[in-house]
Amino acid sequence: MKRFIWTTIPYLFLVALLTGCGQAGPETGQVSGTVTYNGKTLPAGTIVFIPEKEGSLTAYAEIQEDGTYVAGTEAFGPGVPLGKHRVMISAFIDHGPEKPVEAILPEKFSSDRKSGLTVDVEPGDNVVDFPL
Repeated sequence: MKRFIWTTIPYLFLVALLTGCGQAGPETGQVSGTVTYNGKTLPAGTIVFIPEKEGSLTAYAEIQEDGTYVAGTEAFGPGVPLGKHRVMISAFIDHGPEKPVEAILPEKFSSDRKSGLTVDVEPGDNVVDFPL
């Protein structure tokens, strides 16, 4: 019995010590807003936030029917890593199998290098609207 106690207690201590250890993720800010094109809300699409800081995570957002979005990372959920990001936005209309998919936005917005869109994410809530 004594041997059981002396071998089990260190193991339990190690398990307790390691509980809660894990990848915490980068410091993030909450990023949300509305996307409009020619004065009307964009009913669908994807936004990609590409960090200028090497090694930082890319964040994404799906544009909802009302034009709103909330961004996050695939690995850590809601929130965008702090710092400067180049932004690209793409939106398409699917007319079904009989017709080709149609781009809603000009092609330049589908490139983070050509869109001219940038965001500087700070701690806390960041409301970033994209009037295109």
